[in-house]
Amino acid sequence: MVGGRRVLPHTGRVTDEERERLVARAVGVVDGRVARLVVRDDRLTGVELESGHTVPRNAVFVRPRMVPSDGLLESLGCDLDDEHWPVTDASGRTSVPGVWVAGNAANPRAQVITAAGEGSAAAIAVNADLVAEDTARDLQHLRSGLPA
Repeated sequence: MVGGRRVLPHTGRVTDEERERLVARAVGVVDGRVARLVVRDDRLTGVELESGHTVPRNAVFVRPRMVPSDGLLESLGCDLDDEHWPVTDASGRTSVPGVWVAGNAANPRAQVITAAGEGSAAAIAVNADLVAEDTARDLQHLRSGLPA
C-alpha cells in the first residue's frame, strides 16, 4: 500500500483487533516512535521514525491528548476518576459541597459551546443551592422566633 492512509501510533498500542479493523478499512499501521516531521520548502513531505524510516506524507492529523489540571480539585478533596477527571453529577457538582466544575475542567471533549452550556447549568445549580441554604436558614429563624 504505497500512499494511502496510515496510522502511526507512536508510543500508543494498536491491539490485534484494532489492527484488523484498520486493515479492513485499507488503513495501514506503521509501528515505531515518531522522531520528527520532515518539511522541505515549507511543506510537509513525511514523518520520520526513530528507526530512520520516513513515511511519505503531505498531511498529518495529531490526536490531542487531554490532560486534566487536577491539582486544585485534588487539594479540595474532590473525587477523581481513574484518569484524574473530577467525578460530577449532571450539573457539574463535585463530591465536595460548594464545588462545581464545567467545560473542559470536567469534560475533555468540551468545546466552547459545550463549555458555555455546562457553565450555565453549573451556575443554575449553584444558585439553586444558595437559595436552598438561605431558605433553610430563614426557616430555622422563623421556627425559633428569630428575625430573618
